[in-house]
Amino acid sequence: MISRRDLKLIAALALALAALGGCEETVPDRPAVESARIELARGDFLAAQVFLDRALDEGTPREELAALLGEAALLAGNLQVAREWLAPGEFSEQTRARGFRLLGRLEMAEGNLPAAGAAFDQSYRVRPDNAELWVDIGRLRYRGGEQLEAIEAAERALAIDPDNGEALRFRGQLARDAEGLIKGAELLGRALESQPDNIDLRVEYAATLGDAGRADEALQVLREEDGSAAATPRGLFVQAVIAARGGQFRLSRNLLTKSGLQRDDLASAHLLSAIIDLQKGNYASAAQALDRLYTRQPDNARIRDLLAFALSRDGGERELVYRFATTASSGSGSAYLRTLVGRAYEALGNRERAAMFLDLAAIGQANLSVLPSMTPYELLAISGSGNGGGLETRDYVRSAIAGREAVAAVRRARDFAKRFPGSADAQAILGDAEFARGNKRAAREAYARSARVRRPWPLALRLAGAQDSPESARELLEDYVRDNPMNGEAAAILADALAAEGDWERAIRLLDHSMGLGMVRVPWVLAARSVGALQLDDRETALDFALAAHDLQPMNPLAISALIAALPEREEAARRELEAKLRSLGTG
Repeated sequence: MISRRDLKLIAALALALAALGGCEETVPDRPAVESARIELARGDFLAAQVFLDRALDEGTPREELAALLGEAALLAGNLQVAREWLAPGEFSEQTRARGFRLLGRLEMAEGNLPAAGAAFDQSYRVRPDNAELWVDIGRLRYRGGEQLEAIEAAERALAIDPDNGEALRFRGQLARDAEGLIKGAELLGRALESQPDNIDLRVEYAATLGDAGRADEALQVLREEDGSAAATPRGLFVQAVIAARGGQFRLSRNLLTKSGLQRDDLASAHLLSAIIDLQKGNYASAAQALDRLYTRQPDNARIRDLLAFALSRDGGERELVYRFATTASSGSGSAYLRTLVGRAYEALGNRERAAMFLDLAAIGQANLSVLPSMTPYELLAISGSGNGGGLETRDYVRSAIAGREAVAAVRRARDFAKRFPGSADAQAILGDAEFARGNKRAAREAYARSARVRRPWPLALRLAGAQDSPESARELLEDYVRDNPMNGEAAAILADALAAEGDWERAIRLLDHSMGLGMVRVPWVLAARSVGALQLDDRETALDFALAAHDLQPMNPLAISALIAALPEREEAARRELEAKLRSLGTG
């Protein structure tokens, strides 16, 4: 832990070096307290500490400096020293609002949310119209499960000061989750304009641009000013992700290693490392990393499917079927996981089981899939006193839906949503329960409330599925794809909706875009692209895509149908054979 004495020595050295570097410049003769405020605004707690120690030595009363000294300690991550200055609440009249606001931040950092709320209340009594206080209140509400109320707090902050950097940043973070990457990036960019020296904000803005597919802009943002943001661990990680997306896996590995974030045990860094290993053919190493991640995040379908893929490539067919056959056969199993399990059974010589899973993969799945709970429904029902937390309620509802106990699921979900009306998770759970019961209107309303806070792709897909008309569903999908242009699955499903309306030109553009984002090995996407080519009278392209879809999944009805349509007239025998296969699947 860095002590106050250590901070003083380091800060003095830093200030001396700064003086050596800029000895030819004229430094304004400001009071020490004013200079400390300027340095704190820049995020330079070391320089601020020097000026604050100077002010103490000059006899400035402690109550004038307590808030500033506490803020410097908070920025340094020294919570113990911060508490020494902030907890007594001995602030001057001019610094009282700031001091209690910082005390609230300290309590939040230590996980004491009620105490944080009490400190913010003290600050509010002194200065209610403070934008940064409302940002802190919003963050407290968000952490406390009152996400809808957090949005209201962010909007209150911007109403007070529309150009406040912290308010814009918080609103941008909220918008990124609920309104998409483009809107989030716009607000974060505005925040950076007001705080160009904020390196953390610069990296966050660059990461959001990168996730939105604007890699060149992201790199430019990192390299602006003095370029120091690009050299930070998270700045290097953002560049590593961009390099991987561009197929430069060696560069990505070098940047990831240089960041040191794997040593810090950051989950996203381990995931990127595993993806690089998969691309380089290091399947055993990838499987080990993904196994550790899956243990931490058992509901993460992406990690699950990547782990299954790694096992399939590393000769781990027995482990693959042992761990994932049950999940693959359930409603939560993706078509990709079912295919991997089927191929693993083929490799083990069990053709009957292989055929079952490959048929399941070909059939597809409903939009609303239920992730099974690890706790049996009967035990959850016994413990379900109605006062369970979010995770227990989620598991109960999942198990009840899976066990066709929709009434029990709705009862528990409604109770949970009533107790936590501002929780996005509570509203999403309620939407699932209402959807399973067949009440699409109630499901739609609950999903919409949840989407005001967070709109991940699974929720967006559920919300689209709960609409009353195909047109409404398509409009929602269009909004999502516009705001999240790097989601290949969303682009493909929107293409399917446009194709159903006869808009094949837009559908084909979206299908090509989705295949560039990783959907090139999804049979129904290839089949749809084949049909699109036929609509434009491009029979050669149609045949190529139909053959690719059929090669990936020979029992997929869509792939079979596309190939039948794309075959040249002279291939009559092959057509009859395919038609017979389609009839055997009960879809011909």
